[in-house]
Amino acid sequence: MINALIERWRLETHTFHFPVGECAVTLEDVAVILGLPTNGLPVTGPTMSSFEALEAECLHQFGIAPSKNECRGSFIKLTWFRGVRDRIVLNDDVHMQMYVKCHIMLLFGKVLFADKSGAGVHWKFLPLLRNFGVITPEDSM
Repeated sequence: MINALIERWRLETHTFHFPVGECAVTLEDVAVILGLPTNGLPVTGPTMSSFEALEAECLHQFGIAPSKNECRGSFIKLTWFRGVRDRIVLNDDVHMQMYVKCHIMLLFGKVLFADKSGAGVHWKFLPLLRNFGVITPEDSM
């Protein structure tokens, strides 16, 4: 998140330039709005760039992988996540978690880490959702 904010910082106006306009946002604002703690260790993970690694990660998490035309470099098109999310039948915890993972990736791609096209999300966030079932509110505090 810090990298996304740094990329959007405009030194000449001391503001962040977002897709919806300019805004002066502090780290405290981000913590309050998103309910994220600003102390403790950062959330990090490896970034792999091969299509085979992306495919394996999606197969592991969703049981389906995007085709090459549903990707753009290291970005997965948001339409793929929408399609997967819309086809999920919420009949057990596993499918509910898959649905929420798709929704989180859509939020990353459209709100938190949106690029100028607003059409994709970098797949580096997917490995962070691998152990989704053991994430609890206490873990984030």
